[in-house]
Amino acid sequence: MLDLTIPDMTCGGCARGVTAAIKSVDPLAELTIDIDSHRVQVTTSASAEAVKAAVVEAGFTPD
Repeated sequence: MLDLTIPDMTCGGCARGVTAAIKSVDPLAELTIDIDSHRVQVTTSASAEAVKAAVVEAGFTPD
């Protein structure tokens, strides 16, 4: 499981963008998103680097 903090994920639209970015890398990824704490937990077979790169490409800055 990958645990990301994305400070600039602040609304449902942001969460949908992050979800779409991660699903573009691994369509079978399972996500748990908490907008209030800016956290995303991802269960995926993709590498952490690939997931983070997709999130950055979507315009977000994961810590």
